[in-house]
Amino acid sequence: MQEIWQAFLEQEGATIQENGVIEFTHSDINLTETSLATPLSGFAMLAVDGNDRQPFLHGQFINDLNLIEEPAAQISAWCNAKGQLITNFLIINTGIAYLLIFKEDLKEFVQNRLRMFVMRSDVTIKDISDSSPLVGLVNCNDIASLNKNFPTNTGQINAADGLIFICHPDGSGRQLITGSIEALKKNVSNFNNSLTMTGSHIWDLLDIRAGLPWISSLTQEQYLPQMLNLDALKGLSYQKGCYPGQEVIARLHYRGEVKKRLSLIQSEQTLSIGDQLISEQSNSKVGTVINSARSPDGLCYALAVIMLDKLNDKIIIENQEITILDLPYTIE
Repeated sequence: MQEIWQAFLEQEGATIQENGVIEFTHSDINLTETSLATPLSGFAMLAVDGNDRQPFLHGQFINDLNLIEEPAAQISAWCNAKGQLITNFLIINTGIAYLLIFKEDLKEFVQNRLRMFVMRSDVTIKDISDSSPLVGLVNCNDIASLNKNFPTNTGQINAADGLIFICHPDGSGRQLITGSIEALKKNVSNFNNSLTMTGSHIWDLLDIRAGLPWISSLTQEQYLPQMLNLDALKGLSYQKGCYPGQEVIARLHYRGEVKKRLSLIQSEQTLSIGDQLISEQSNSKVGTVINSARSPDGLCYALAVIMLDKLNDKIIIENQEITILDLPYTIE
């Protein structure tokens, strides 16, 4: 984390842990009503520019970049030749570059591997994670008058005063701000009287409750996009041209059957990435946790890939039953 940004957050009351996690001490918050500002940790951001940036990325990723020829944001992912996810992104077309937001522990791998495919293309890939921090906003529609630049339509972005304002492409109504540290400091200070500052774990929780998965180094190259519901999240196009893994992904869609998918689950005990879910009836593994976070209500929420024909079983972890919750979107 950049030192000036860290010092500012600490001045605003944050505690920065050794692993970079940002925490704030706050009273009870209502995740559906309280207006929140969340400085984010655990994410990397690459800027991809150059005259060939659009065809280069369009030929690598599973989303259709032609749908955001104007400045806008999408969910996307990058797969290997077997169709397995290397990582997933939020991809933002600013008009002068594409910004790729993804999990920080994959940064070096993704940056180096993308550069391998640039060859003679006019494409530059730059790590801007430290110079352009991220701040998430939650339940802020009622205070949009604080800044006329707040977008409210899914995937919409606005740029002003050294900042980019993004309405989250997952349809949750959340917003993201990124840009120069000085511009962020000014805006966060302005928002402080109207928003509750909260830790980055709250944003992780809200991603989970929105049904938005994140691939990390622990889950890299294990799942096809449909298994993580990226089709339902509009992060997967079946109409675009070729990209790595396209044949496998298309075959599953047109000829095959998705036998396991992402589910939202809840438990009283702590869940961790890689935890195995067991069917009590068959005493066999039926799913794996890929993201998890503890809620202010004391419960643990997680996203897990679970066999579809076992969703009606009693599913347990360490002899305790987990609850499967409804996702906020429809899977066709």
